[in-house]
Amino acid sequence: MTVAAPHPAASGVVTVPALEVRDLVVRYGSGRKARNAPPAVDGVSFDIAPGETLGLVGESGSGKSTIGKALLGLQKPSAGTVRVHGQDITGMSLKQRSRQVADLRVVFQDPYSSLNPSRTIGQTLVEPLRLMGIGAAEALRRARAGVESVGLPGDAVDRYPGQFSGGQRQRIAIARALVCEPKVVVLDEPVSALDLSTQAQVLNLLADLRDQRGLSFLFIAHDLGVVRFLSQRAVVLYRGQVMETGPVEAVTQAPRHPYTVALTSAAPVPRPAEQAARRAAREALGMGTAGSAQASATGCPFVPRCPLSTDVCAEQRPPLRLVGDTPTACHHAERVPAL
Repeated sequence: MTVAAPHPAASGVVTVPALEVRDLVVRYGSGRKARNAPPAVDGVSFDIAPGETLGLVGESGSGKSTIGKALLGLQKPSAGTVRVHGQDITGMSLKQRSRQVADLRVVFQDPYSSLNPSRTIGQTLVEPLRLMGIGAAEALRRARAGVESVGLPGDAVDRYPGQFSGGQRQRIAIARALVCEPKVVVLDEPVSALDLSTQAQVLNLLADLRDQRGLSFLFIAHDLGVVRFLSQRAVVLYRGQVMETGPVEAVTQAPRHPYTVALTSAAPVPRPAEQAARRAAREALGMGTAGSAQASATGCPFVPRCPLSTDVCAEQRPPLRLVGDTPTACHHAERVPAL
């Protein structure tokens, strides 16, 4: 099932998604080994509209970062298509992407390893602009404007990464992603390496930049609370498959898949009483732990951990179907208790 599709606007004009992913499959390895191994990403589809943030959430190993790598050309898809503003970029090499797809950029998780310590901030920000054929003087002007747009002084372009804190480095990484004026940005766990106060500052900065520039974000995270803050819609992944998707408020406040319930109840909240109630609900549901058993090869991958599973769950992969306000891949979604 396709998560979202281009839809007619009120004027009758069809809105082309900023990013369109269809039936994406990614297998690691080659030859027989790859064919026999379970895919890291298994038939994932979603759209992101212009100016929208889609949260991609799941535990470690769910396939979130693999999807990001496939979109950026860092991992070759085994099947499926990726389109940016209608342009198919699935089979493009990295060299072709550097020339033709300035619209797609990334902010990586670790602000300490994502910047070259031997190059000034200006050299780092100018490089992609020079590859686009922009003159040296104009490129430097844009680099200065870029660091100023993320709340740093213009003379930061003359300094080195080691002279900045982790939060400042992540602001520089955001400036590097935006200096080419892209329309789609992949945010791969952009705040998970930062302390809580710095996380809030960076998230607010990202929200402001998105609204000011009409950017589309694919926001990859493991924390549903962070996803809820920045995203309009969410896709919940488990073992490379979409478990649930829909408006972020519906997914986080009234989840219909047992796995989404587990993620939501595990997310920290600032109210101790609510946190205790969520923990009790999770324990009462009898949810298994990650990696507790081998996933079903033919049915729902969550079967070994799911307290609601029956024979049909192990035998048939549940399709995404609308349950309440969210498409959910669960045979027994109507039986999932409310949080």
